[in-house]
Amino acid sequence: MLFLDILGFSDLVESKGVSEIYAVIDNALKTFGRWEELNGSFKTIYFSDTFIFYQESKGYGKWAFLDIYAIGGMVLSALLAAHIPARGAISFGEFEVQFDSTGRHQVYFGKALVEAYKAEQLEKWIGITILPSAWKPYEEQSPGIVDVFAKEGVWLMREDGILLLNPFIKLRSWYVPAMIGEVDRPYSKWDAPEFPNDILGFKFLRDKAAHYAAENNFTSPVAIKYYTTIFFLKDILGRDLYEWGERAALPINF
Repeated sequence: MLFLDILGFSDLVESKGVSEIYAVIDNALKTFGRWEELNGSFKTIYFSDTFIFYQESKGYGKWAFLDIYAIGGMVLSALLAAHIPARGAISFGEFEVQFDSTGRHQVYFGKALVEAYKAEQLEKWIGITILPSAWKPYEEQSPGIVDVFAKEGVWLMREDGILLLNPFIKLRSWYVPAMIGEVDRPYSKWDAPEFPNDILGFKFLRDKAAHYAAENNFTSPVAIKYYTTIFFLKDILGRDLYEWGERAALPINF
């Protein structure tokens, strides 16, 4: 399951009107809804600033792991493209979704939810972590593949065994074709919506970090989240791809 929080939601509620807040939530739910339609194995639960995207069937499957991390990355990319920062964690384990005895109220609980919630709260960046409970069973069934994916820039393995997910995998996959002229411009019309979302989401993170730097704000918790995320992106994308991402969003290209 993916547990995902909208960051800064309390400030949004305090500073924006009802219609603006509703638009943010509605936009996010549309993103999840699109993937529910494309992949009928997952459902979405929403409350306040939190989204839970969970596997409806029981049991661990390699297909489910591959789907949840890929969909999670593309959902985050879409949210960032819409200027909605979010942070989440992917876990696997017990998670129950049922109705109460009256059939009126949905009840959900489980160890996977608690684990993902606690893990997400500890992070100081904007992104999605994949917990060992989710990736280790996959590694046991397909030894060495987790490292292969790391070399391909899908995620970074942290020293504590947590994977840091790259949400801009489409940016990477179209980089080489773009360099040799196989991707037509404007990029906003190419492989939509995922590829344009990656470009816009990447631009949003860079612009926000630059905004805080221009204010000489290097120590506030919100600024640190953006700086930490940019540091991660420079690491996982590499210099050439990172610099190309900067150019891809220019009006002449996008």
